[in-house]
Amino acid sequence: MAIPTPADYTLAPDCERLQHLPGEFGLPLLGITPELLRDQLGLARRFYERYGAVSRIQMARQKGVLALGPDLAQTILLDKEQNFSSQMGYKWSLSPYFGEYYLLGKDFDEHKFQRRVMQTGFKTAAMRGYVDMMNPILARGIADWGHTEDFHFYPAIKELLLAMALKVFYGVDGGSSVAGDLSGAFIDITEGMLGLFHVDLPGFRYRRGQRGKRRVEAYLSGLLPAARREERQDMLAYMAKEVRPDGNLFSDQELVDHANFLLFAAHDTTTSTLTHMMYYLARYPEWQQRIREEGSAVNDGGELGYDDLASLPLLEATFFESQRLHPSVGVMARRTLRDCKLGGLDVLANTLVFQFPMFTNRMDNWWQDPDSFDPARFLAPRQEQKSHPFAFMPFGGGAHKCIGMHFGSMQARLFTHLFLQRYEISLPPGHKASFQTVPLPKLRDDLPLHLRPLS
Repeated sequence: MAIPTPADYTLAPDCERLQHLPGEFGLPLLGITPELLRDQLGLARRFYERYGAVSRIQMARQKGVLALGPDLAQTILLDKEQNFSSQMGYKWSLSPYFGEYYLLGKDFDEHKFQRRVMQTGFKTAAMRGYVDMMNPILARGIADWGHTEDFHFYPAIKELLLAMALKVFYGVDGGSSVAGDLSGAFIDITEGMLGLFHVDLPGFRYRRGQRGKRRVEAYLSGLLPAARREERQDMLAYMAKEVRPDGNLFSDQELVDHANFLLFAAHDTTTSTLTHMMYYLARYPEWQQRIREEGSAVNDGGELGYDDLASLPLLEATFFESQRLHPSVGVMARRTLRDCKLGGLDVLANTLVFQFPMFTNRMDNWWQDPDSFDPARFLAPRQEQKSHPFAFMPFGGGAHKCIGMHFGSMQARLFTHLFLQRYEISLPPGHKASFQTVPLPKLRDDLPLHLRPLS
């Protein structure tokens, strides 16, 4: 039986009594942030080898515990005793930009309650409808890329996915200035997250993030009346008509907070995954060709239907391998409610706990040659992802496992199929990849690609 949750845990300050734990805080104010920005995986490996699976750490102004490996991930994310708060884990980093009601900012019963606002929008019937919206947008955008000189994949896919998300999530045609305006607002929010000080004054990054938040909220508020009134099949319309157990609709502010975070999370995480995926397919053209041939056998290489996705195991394995090597979420955060033990060490109540999925995804305890690109590891007979329930967690786990995980996987596979049927892709001669993980994982050069039309 779960231990009762402390009623006042949201009011308690973060515990910074961590000197009894091995580890290091790094520089004043910055902590280990410079090393984190330079090489997150190297940082995690250094801490693990020197201090073990549990250590003290400071990232920017936040001091807490770094918990590495699948065993600790299973304990923290499954959270059978309800001792790890997502709300308090992200209170400093995400809540200032996404409001009171976004899903990662809610715990336990309230999280379960708020999650229901999106449930209809992610059911199979809705997902089938989304495919019919997505394919034409993807096909038009991909066709236009063939005429682009000095093509860079990251900004192109970011713009395309945002236009698609506007249609699927909000029922809005995103080919106008709307997509550009919202993209700029989300860039402002992302920049705000890098700020060390939450000061809403000119010259501070936090100010820029708040400006982006206000722009997105104003836009979404203007969409709600039509979403509540009209019979449509986009996500916002489903959410606007979802009812509470008492029969009342969710409030405008609840819907705005959910819709804001949903769009930010969905298009940025898939943009990251596809950028890494195209890098590896361009670097390893044999996998590119295998996926192209697999897709050509379905509908003669034409647009995929919802049921066709199950017929493309190589494409799915490549998606998973890209997520394994470069997870879209670099840091997962929680905060303890009560004193506990992690890895045999004492962790006090109200202590922040951080996890780095990339480290777990590349542990040689669970993965063969873990730094190499090898989608076959996800296929029978190897299926290395089954070596431990939390050796691979591209969408988190437990109660906060991403509600949009099937949607994200679906849009990535729909895009890749159409893209590879139309183009052969390659890297510029002598290209050397440099990866970043903060604020969002991507290649630093935005991935220049050569596109050769196949027809």
